[in-house]
Amino acid sequence: MKNLYLFIVLLFSLTLYSQETSNTNQKKVDSIISSLDTINNNFEKVRILTSNAGKMRYSKDSRILIDKALSLSKSNKDSKLYANTYYSLGNYFFYNSELDSSDIYINKSLSYVNDKTMPFLRASNLMTKSGIYRKRGNISQAIAAMLESKQAIDKIDTLKLDEEQKKKYVGTNLVLNNTLANYYNQMEEFDKAVDYYDSAYKSALNLESSINAGIIISNKGELLLNQGKPKEALELFEKGKTLKETGKAPLSFLMSSYLNIGNAQTKLGQYEDALENLNKCHDYYNESNTIENLTIAKNYRGTLFIEIERYKDAIVDCSKAKTLALDAGNLELISDACKCLSEAYQATGNFQKAFENYELLTKTNDSIFNEKNIKKQTQLEMQYEFSKTQELNALALESKENESKLYSYLASSGLLLAAVLGFFFYKNRKKNIQLAKQKVLLETSIDEKNVLLKETHHRVKNSFQIVSSLLYLQSESVQDKEAKIAIKEAENRVRSMVLIHQKLYNKDELVGINTEDYFTDLVRDIFESHQFKTEPIKYSLTVESLILDIETITPIGLILNELIVNTIKHAFDDITAQSKIHIKFYSENDKLILKVIDNGKGFEGDVKNTSFGITLMKALSKKLKATLNYKSEINIGTEAILEISKFTIL
Repeated sequence: MKNLYLFIVLLFSLTLYSQETSNTNQKKVDSIISSLDTINNNFEKVRILTSNAGKMRYSKDSRILIDKALSLSKSNKDSKLYANTYYSLGNYFFYNSELDSSDIYINKSLSYVNDKTMPFLRASNLMTKSGIYRKRGNISQAIAAMLESKQAIDKIDTLKLDEEQKKKYVGTNLVLNNTLANYYNQMEEFDKAVDYYDSAYKSALNLESSINAGIIISNKGELLLNQGKPKEALELFEKGKTLKETGKAPLSFLMSSYLNIGNAQTKLGQYEDALENLNKCHDYYNESNTIENLTIAKNYRGTLFIEIERYKDAIVDCSKAKTLALDAGNLELISDACKCLSEAYQATGNFQKAFENYELLTKTNDSIFNEKNIKKQTQLEMQYEFSKTQELNALALESKENESKLYSYLASSGLLLAAVLGFFFYKNRKKNIQLAKQKVLLETSIDEKNVLLKETHHRVKNSFQIVSSLLYLQSESVQDKEAKIAIKEAENRVRSMVLIHQKLYNKDELVGINTEDYFTDLVRDIFESHQFKTEPIKYSLTVESLILDIETITPIGLILNELIVNTIKHAFDDITAQSKIHIKFYSENDKLILKVIDNGKGFEGDVKNTSFGITLMKALSKKLKATLNYKSEINIGTEAILEISKFTIL
């Protein structure tokens, strides 16, 4: 099991040490090579060389150590030495963004790996291969490689491992779960990502690994940031930094925390603190020539510059980030840079450049999140679970056969009885196998239909999003105030439908929408999309959590959008700290009730039917068999009440 120890050291060296300065690394390299003279075992020499290359995070200076290990491997012509050295060389090229070379040497390492005696090294190679696929934007293949790595670990007989090796086994699963969580986070499969993050975090705490726990909880913070929860994300980033400091993590690990903290502070409007943290990270990564993290820092800082209206600085940062990302072929970072540039150029009136970057952004996102990737991902998950079940069934069957043989030797007088029992067992087993096959076919059919439905929602959402974006670009170029308002209202209506399909393809429930989640996100989007002369109107929600079908929730969302927009436009002459809008939604007496209440100026008489918004609400109310009434008092406020009779609760 000695070689298992070597592979685990290689795996965990990446999570324990940082990149040092060139001078320090050179001294360390010289010291390591000198120490080899006191060691006779070639395997131990290669272990020291490759593990220290990992501790240096495969900086340029570490290549000397890997070349020395390769020379020893060639001299001894040993498969284990080749397997470890090529794995280290593959990681070296991976960390230096030379993906083609990395792929070549990872494949070479795998060709020397003995699956029975080197399962940990096989798993480690597949993890790096998964990272190569991810950087190339092929998420389905990345997940496939990661699941294959997990299968290699699952095959290890833990009963034969000593305590130290069991810790390595748990640690390897920790890394796998954290990486899978990152992929699902990128694919916006947030529920699956949370499950994997929680599993990895629990393993890190059990191993008393504060640094790894800090990394994982920070990754979960990025998930919350993707969900639009910057305050909660910032709390996890701060917690992650504290855990890393407790574990005495190196500076590079702390810098990643400052990078995340700065990004969250930007989202929260804490611009001065955010700029200080992002400048610190940018200068560090620039000095250490850490290209990928430097690209991220430039994208984050460019986004911050847009928020504080320093558009020229944003264009400088994000243009450089785009160049670096294109050189590395990193689709995720290309997407971030294009989004930043599209917004910055649009703000400066350069709509041609804005549209060019928006087009590249759309193409890049389609490469990462296309429907083929989603379908492949689901198929791979099903295959992994099916293979795992088959292996467990095979082991169980083998155990039963051995037990049957033992009893037949000990009780030869019971052969006749055993034959009778065996006959009935065979009949029952045959029936169970037939039922199991039917179950698998049924589950596969359902899963395929769910995938197709999810793809449909995804494509509909993308189509709506393109329409919304085009309306937004059009509103920016239109000078007529009335036309601008009309386009903005159309954009809001489209956004209410975008949100429905976005939630449908992000959730396991593909035919229903949770009213509490949907109304919360929709109302926030409506208020954020309106500019106020003095201060924004305060609002609150009281929403009963119901699951409604898409035929019910779509018209309700459009009506709610119209009611809120009308209230914002007409209820208040002057917005003060006391101005407020309250939204209520609940079921009562076999009806759904939607109320929009304000404390504005009120009105007398009936609502005029001349506007498109009022006409739209009446048409949608008719579809829901609903009545829309208003109660209003001068200087007291207005209450719009929608009573819905036709609806479907799931």
